[in-house]
Amino acid sequence: MLCLLLVPWRASAQTDALLAIYHSRADLQTVFDPVTLRAISGSGAGVLLDLQDWAAQYGWKEYPPLRSFGPVPGTAIPRRINSREVESIIGSQAYAVIDRATGTVLTVKRERLVWPIASMTKLITASIVMDQGIRLDQMADVRNNDDVGGAKLYVNNGDQFTVNDLLYAALVASANNAANALSRTTGMNRKDFVSVMNARAQALNLSQTHFVDPTGIELGNVSTPLEFARLAADAFSRNSIQQVTTTATRLIRVANTGVSKKMINTNWMLWKPRYDDVWVTGGKTGYLDESGWNVVESIKPDKNDERELLIVLFGARSRVESFDDAKRLADWAWGVYRWEKSS
Repeated sequence: MLCLLLVPWRASAQTDALLAIYHSRADLQTVFDPVTLRAISGSGAGVLLDLQDWAAQYGWKEYPPLRSFGPVPGTAIPRRINSREVESIIGSQAYAVIDRATGTVLTVKRERLVWPIASMTKLITASIVMDQGIRLDQMADVRNNDDVGGAKLYVNNGDQFTVNDLLYAALVASANNAANALSRTTGMNRKDFVSVMNARAQALNLSQTHFVDPTGIELGNVSTPLEFARLAADAFSRNSIQQVTTTATRLIRVANTGVSKKMINTNWMLWKPRYDDVWVTGGKTGYLDESGWNVVESIKPDKNDERELLIVLFGARSRVESFDDAKRLADWAWGVYRWEKSS
């Protein structure tokens, strides 16, 4: 088991201690780049993305100053108890399955594959809008030029919505014109907004993640299973985004006409009876002809269970396969790992 840290770099005394240890150890310097501290390709870093991942998995055990990088005392840590494999029953092109509480990577396939993430891009768009302090009750319009194809709100040019309703349209129904309208609420033009999206990826120390538009309609929006897991965990840490992405259906209102529109979540794991035995705590889908069906799910066996998984899956052959593969991976993880309390 290795660990993928699911939070941004800390600016703290603990980080200073980690850097001091890095500069004192030649073995770490051969694995992690001296400038970016990201894992060097071919260095044997495994699924570690950067030096902070090393601290979260190994360093805190060896060095008391790094204890804050490790799990909070009392956290249940997954321990493998069964050697049963899962890859042979998964049809998707690439995936990563991660324990949400500790960042422990439970299984991967082609985890560094750079892939078009499609509408999963909207999680980052929504995160940036929320981080700009945009009020949920602020009004915003949807314009004709927000329509870039794909899923959309069927509205007239200039129709008004609250930011909150646009979040539901973008993250529940995956409407591309709603995502573009949301990005405009920040006061930035599209080029500047995309620059902020890429700055977010850099802040999370992700080298293979890149954005070219706020919706995901463009093939240039790419990431890897491991890197997108870090992005998704960052997005789901915002209560507003977690709440929206776990909503099965929602009525939104065109403010200037009073017309209501029903949004149905593209994430079938929220409402299809075949997935009633899992509890979704966050999720987003994405599809392009070129990418196949992608999905990210944060799920538990039930609402009160602490065994929460983050699953990123790329390139399923069908919509139903994407959710069934996510379910198979979750069931496998809960079956071959036992969660034990840390001291």
